[in-house]
Amino acid sequence: MTNSIEIVIVGAGVVGLSTALAVSENLPIRHKITMIADHFPDDSVYEPEYTSPWAGAHFRPFPSKNEHEARESKLTRITQAYFKKLAKTNPESSIKFVKGIEYIEKPDSYYKNLSKGYMEDIENFKVLDESQLPEGVKLGTSYDTWVLNSPMYIQFLQRKLRFEYDVKFLKKRLNSLKEVNKYVKNDPIIINCSGRGLKYEGGYDEDNFPIRGQTLLVNPPAENPYKDKTITHQLSNGLWTFCIPRPLNGGTIVGGTKQVNDLTNTPKDEDTNELIRRGSKLFPELMKEDENGEKYFDIVKINVGFRPARKNGLNLTTQRYDKNIIINAYGAGGMGYELSYGIGFTVNQSLKNILNKSKL
Repeated sequence: MTNSIEIVIVGAGVVGLSTALAVSENLPIRHKITMIADHFPDDSVYEPEYTSPWAGAHFRPFPSKNEHEARESKLTRITQAYFKKLAKTNPESSIKFVKGIEYIEKPDSYYKNLSKGYMEDIENFKVLDESQLPEGVKLGTSYDTWVLNSPMYIQFLQRKLRFEYDVKFLKKRLNSLKEVNKYVKNDPIIINCSGRGLKYEGGYDEDNFPIRGQTLLVNPPAENPYKDKTITHQLSNGLWTFCIPRPLNGGTIVGGTKQVNDLTNTPKDEDTNELIRRGSKLFPELMKEDENGEKYFDIVKINVGFRPARKNGLNLTTQRYDKNIIINAYGAGGMGYELSYGIGFTVNQSLKNILNKSKL
């Protein structure tokens, strides 16, 4: 089979865009690719359900506790390797490699033992000496990692897909994957990057659930110690507090919350106040000072987004319905950016296998 085929990618978050890029870059024959989604990076206003623009977007390695985490850990390394290339060849992507630091107040045995998935293929990974740890922290690690400016990065991806690979973009809200056939003929292969797991006959994957995240985008002092590092504190009470610089003059993200099945799509005052309280304690250098000497965060925006999580992790299965082959690629939760190109690479392998079988 040497003729071009129709490929439709449903969903235009970072996973869908990265999958379109991986397929465009790696398939030996240029195929017609259409992306269908309700939201795109070039929208004038971003909705909370379009998670990708709101993301802090950094990579924090983790020890694998089960099979699906081990798979995800491998995918993060594929993304990391790709980002290293992009950071050099396309600085306008906003990807920047910086120092990552993690402080854990109550590490479990996987962290204490530096279990598989934590250190592998991570440059300059080291365990911090006890003398380097803040009060209450039992384990600290540092490593080379990446950060990016999430709105700029997904806009970069869309431009690259449109102008370099002639990918088409169709703005539609689909109620089922089956509806794809109304807009694209010839029984396209459908790659399901819908986040929530849209099903062929309608509805969503019952194993999917939202995790609400609220963060602060702050304008820090011009001189601060966090311009070239991202720091995550795992607190003993289960909360996480982090700062992530957004390259190319994008400010700094201070977060965050992880609220399962909470669909509140506007900022909560209590969350904002809690983020200010934790951030001022852990990252006081990101605060400015008013004429009275009072410290404050110069808050540019309060971000709210819904991470599309899934029980037992990603769905990367392949299915057939009627004349459509469906390749699933959803359920990344809060790891969309970390997994993005790794997912795209995996989907591309599945697509190659399908096309090779069709030649037989």
